[in-house]
Amino acid sequence: MGNPLCCGIQNRFEIDLEFLLTLKPEFFFKNMFSSMKKFAVLICLTMIVTICIHFLAGNIVFAEKVQEKIELSEKQKTTLKAYEQGGEAAMKSGWHGSGGYFSITKVLILLIGFWVWVFMIDWMNCDAETLRNPNRLIWNSINCGLLFFFGIGTLLIPIFWVGLGINFLAFLAPLVTYTLIRNKPLPPHERVLTPDHLRFLLARWMTKGGVKGIRSETKQHYEMGTPLVLKAMGKNLSKIDLDARTMLARNHEGYNQFRFILSNAIFKRATAVMFDFSETETQIRFQIDGVWHQQPPLTREASDAMLEAAKLLVGTNPKERRKRQEGRFSAQMEKDYYEVDFASQGVQTGEKAIVQFQNTKVSFSTPESLGLVDPELAKVRQALALPAGLVVFSAPVAGGLRSTTDVALRAADRFTRDFVAVEDKHHPYQVIENIAVNCYDSAKEGDLMAVLRDIFFKEPQVVVLRDMAGKEALELCCHEIENTRLIISTVRARDNAEAIDKFLALGVAHQLFASKLSTIVSQRLIRTLCPDCKEKFQPPPALLQKMGIPQGSVGHLYRVRSAPQEGEKWIPCAKCNDIGYYGRTAMFDVLEINDAVRKVIMAGQNADQLRVGLQQIGHRGFLPSGVAIVARGLTSIEELTRALKS
Repeated sequence: MGNPLCCGIQNRFEIDLEFLLTLKPEFFFKNMFSSMKKFAVLICLTMIVTICIHFLAGNIVFAEKVQEKIELSEKQKTTLKAYEQGGEAAMKSGWHGSGGYFSITKVLILLIGFWVWVFMIDWMNCDAETLRNPNRLIWNSINCGLLFFFGIGTLLIPIFWVGLGINFLAFLAPLVTYTLIRNKPLPPHERVLTPDHLRFLLARWMTKGGVKGIRSETKQHYEMGTPLVLKAMGKNLSKIDLDARTMLARNHEGYNQFRFILSNAIFKRATAVMFDFSETETQIRFQIDGVWHQQPPLTREASDAMLEAAKLLVGTNPKERRKRQEGRFSAQMEKDYYEVDFASQGVQTGEKAIVQFQNTKVSFSTPESLGLVDPELAKVRQALALPAGLVVFSAPVAGGLRSTTDVALRAADRFTRDFVAVEDKHHPYQVIENIAVNCYDSAKEGDLMAVLRDIFFKEPQVVVLRDMAGKEALELCCHEIENTRLIISTVRARDNAEAIDKFLALGVAHQLFASKLSTIVSQRLIRTLCPDCKEKFQPPPALLQKMGIPQGSVGHLYRVRSAPQEGEKWIPCAKCNDIGYYGRTAMFDVLEINDAVRKVIMAGQNADQLRVGLQQIGHRGFLPSGVAIVARGLTSIEELTRALKS
């Protein structure tokens, strides 16, 4: 019948083998690393017990051999005597035996190093699993391989400290590499092994040991986590009042949640954040490169506290959930400074709030960096060199109008001509070298006209008046153009037709405006493809012909990478977060005013009529500029279609 115990072991082995054959490799990695620390403890204890047994057994055998009364040859007696003398010398110097040179210190160093290495592997595995890193199994394989080959292989090196140094380098290489790759796509407060993170860990460990006063532990609750700093802003308020409003918001329970969301938005390059409150939860959307992207929702309880903190910061009523309320505050993320507009409005489903970031730092230095190239660039340079006329820059709201105007003014001849700028003191623009700034108070009626008359009396050659305010100011500027003066202004509009319509809506005579207008430079932003993941493709000839691209002028175009095929591994793009687009450039439509355009302006009654009239005289709008951007491989055909319809 056989041994029942053996039969039971055999059946158990067969069952386990059958079970193991059905498992996937992921099972072994997941379960192995879930108990890695316990396994390390077991290995350490086994090594310690083995060393102790070996040490004791060696001494016992040595003593027994010496005490044995046996007949030995002369050669054996000589060997045994030398062995006894060597043993006595080894005992005095702390060494036991003549071959292994056993050292408790070195064994302890190896055990501690082994434990630290296992802890690092376990942390890296758990961290990669938490972040859903697709390369988690690869990192586990690398770490286990290095631990085996270097941790065991270097023990064969005769010089202990050389082997230990190689072990340390093998331990450090994957840790540093993983940390650099891990930290790159994460916001600053989620990165590890940075100076701030190490200081925090040191402070926490020393605090547990009874040591106090570490800097990272003395931060206030509103300073923890993200480095984003929010401060109140407001007109006609003292610094004491603004500081009081800031502290009131910081002490609110929802402040850190609001700060965390804004920090995440800035890190993802969002220019606006929308909070849509409903009965059960709050939907959050980030506007990244002009397109809204859904984010994980918040519970209503957490989002209500967050909204109250935001309203306290801007100085509005936290309990008011129906009327429109708005305000402004500042945000600073390390070296980047933003002025932030906040607005809330009650809706049927609850309430909506929008936060918009205004980065005061111009990140463009030349017209080419904006995407302005010939022939549009040559037309803009020619317009800015005119001795007289009205040059208008236009763009949609949040469409880069400030940046484009600043770059254009820097490209103008400011050192041989007298430039003067007129600005609202409540909404100042960035200072540009060699352009004198004269401010007016928009809250005081008639102050703008007084400042303009005083400036024109001094007869500057070029006057920059952004955001033309009122019929009287526009008529005065048109009359001053007759005195050989160039006027540069701005307006927020979707295209040239809408820009013309907004100026005419101020009430100025069509003929007067048309006779003085020289050039309109309109722009519209378009997303650029992510350089790390964009996909090349061969366009069909019919598509090139439809777009007006001569066949043979471009070898290929680019698009967002296609979805993976079944069974194909998908590696997320760390640069664009799988959006497919990263950053924006501008399409330009430069309209030079001639007699045909003037007839359209004088006959047009609204933006639609002006748009149709411009098309009838052959004006193609943004299309030529957009097609050129597609041909250069900067964007996709789908994005061009979206941008033209927006």
